[in-house]
Amino acid sequence: MISVIGGFVLDPLKIYLDNIEDILKRILIEEINNIRQAASVIADAIINDRLIHVFGTGHSMILAEEMFLRAGGLVPVNALLDKNFSIISGIASTINERTPNLAKKLLKKYNLQKGDILIVASVSGINAVPVELAYEARKKGIKVIAITSLEASKRLTPRNPLGKRLFEVSDIVIDNKVPLGDAVVELPGLEQRIAPASTIAGAFIINCLVIETARLLLERNIKPPIWVSGNVPNSDKINMQYVNKLIGRIAHLGIEALLREIKKEEKAPEKISISEKPKEIIIYGDLITPYVIIRDGAVIIKNSKIVFIGASEDVHSSKDSLVLDYSDHYVLPGFIDIHVHGCEGANAFDGSVDSLKLMAYNLSKHGVTSFLPTAGTLPRETLLKIASAVKEATKQEIAGAKILGLNIEGPFLNPKKKGAMIVGFMRKPDIDEVKEIYNASGGYLRIMTIAPELEGALEVIRWLSLHDVIPSIGHSNATYEEATKGFDCGARLVTHLFNAMRGFHHRDPGIIGAALSREDVSVELITDGIHVDRSAIKFTISAKGLDNVLIVSDATPLAGFPDGEYVFPGFPKITIRNKKATLPDGTLAGSTLTLDEALRNLVKWGLSIKEAIRMLSTNQAKLLGLKKGILRVGYDADIVILNKDLEPLVTIVEGRIVYKRKS
Repeated sequence: MISVIGGFVLDPLKIYLDNIEDILKRILIEEINNIRQAASVIADAIINDRLIHVFGTGHSMILAEEMFLRAGGLVPVNALLDKNFSIISGIASTINERTPNLAKKLLKKYNLQKGDILIVASVSGINAVPVELAYEARKKGIKVIAITSLEASKRLTPRNPLGKRLFEVSDIVIDNKVPLGDAVVELPGLEQRIAPASTIAGAFIINCLVIETARLLLERNIKPPIWVSGNVPNSDKINMQYVNKLIGRIAHLGIEALLREIKKEEKAPEKISISEKPKEIIIYGDLITPYVIIRDGAVIIKNSKIVFIGASEDVHSSKDSLVLDYSDHYVLPGFIDIHVHGCEGANAFDGSVDSLKLMAYNLSKHGVTSFLPTAGTLPRETLLKIASAVKEATKQEIAGAKILGLNIEGPFLNPKKKGAMIVGFMRKPDIDEVKEIYNASGGYLRIMTIAPELEGALEVIRWLSLHDVIPSIGHSNATYEEATKGFDCGARLVTHLFNAMRGFHHRDPGIIGAALSREDVSVELITDGIHVDRSAIKFTISAKGLDNVLIVSDATPLAGFPDGEYVFPGFPKITIRNKKATLPDGTLAGSTLTLDEALRNLVKWGLSIKEAIRMLSTNQAKLLGLKKGILRVGYDADIVILNKDLEPLVTIVEGRIVYKRKS
């Protein structure tokens, strides 16, 4: 590492090249056994469908970036690109990497699991975060591979509470052969050496691992999963297969960008303005309260409320009255959908107020007067964004169904009962995350689905119950006893009964048996005739009684769309045939049901309109503690008018006409 020999000044660029070549050759010769050992455990992890996590702080984070989403690189790599440790944070990244007790938060944030592999890159190997991360990961059953400078690390004093250096807390150590201080070139007149070598050395080691892992997989007749350059023809088709498989498991695949792409798929909203609210509306028709039927009845609406309900002969209009004469039509409470992910292209999970507004209008065309936009199992940041959007939307006047708050189907679900949810986004119950979401929603979080058998679930259920959020049991493999514990802690609803849960058996009744035997528990049903057989629907209504069954759509953004194949960027293809939506493996992909269709199905299967309306509106309002769902004086004027084919003609939300079918 000298620049003067025998009085002659050598070219410093040639010196740098020579030093780099020397380091790389030493790595290949002296570290080959360690590289092969590391590649072997990486290959085993890939075969077992585990992830390879890569972490570094400051410029060592470049190695995580080099291995992640890299053309010609391994696919199942999860880079821990926390900006607090990135050079983008400037000198703060140096301060942060020296701060103790942050490693457990990183493990939790990036969901490292037993059987995974963790590669930690740190030249010095003495600072708190990389050392503690390796130490905590090994405690969880995660193999740790260290890329570090043994020369530098052995000459430095540990700067962490463990009093250890990275090579001392790792399973496999690969020495990058970099000297203390990293730089390798000296110039006359300059005390400090320049031109660091660790990035090149580290990238060389990373790609040696890639090469050796691919070779080992081929030896075992397994095709290595390798990213293809985005500039190569047909690369999108190849790479998106990997994305579809890994979305949710890998943190920085770009879920936000994918959701923005989904938003582009939305149908443009029909031009509709928020209509003026008439001083008085008089509606004539056959009223279904739903407890009684009033033939040739009338409803009078003033100031968003129902002020009269009775015989039409007792009503007299004035010049200020807007008269809606729908004699020989049905006038009934508007539908309330407490579990709906989207409708006619609009969705509840991109975190925008505009999408919620479009969803509200599209639902109103199907007789829905109020709803809970329902998020699925998504990253923490995405759920917070959705919660904030719902809070904002509840403050605005909307030309459509009223947004009552937020329903979240997850994220604390059992992967064994994933349904159409993304397993990679499922996580262990975390009361701090629940509090954060609740606060972001401004207290508008109304329902959360949770699997009660998970560790920490009962504590979350109790917290939700104490804060007037309805815990709902679903996507669960709970036994009868585990479900009962959930109900005893405050859960009082079951998410889409029968679907994505342990099946009923006379010696193992599970959630279904527990739910059917509890008078204080209500159940959701999807009445499309696909998710649940009509005989099971009738049996459930008989067992639970009309007052404890809530019909939901569980509709995806494809609700209202015709048969066909639909692809949202980054998500598996969904096929609709005869209104049945399925994933490529045949799993049901939510539903395409709308609540007006649900009504028609129930009536077709032998229920009366009175009975159906109680399960489509009245029970939902009762569950949420709202003065809706009944045609009754003093209740909100949420009304839908149907023709004799049970098709919505007019939808009224709190005294305002939000939808009127064109003739």
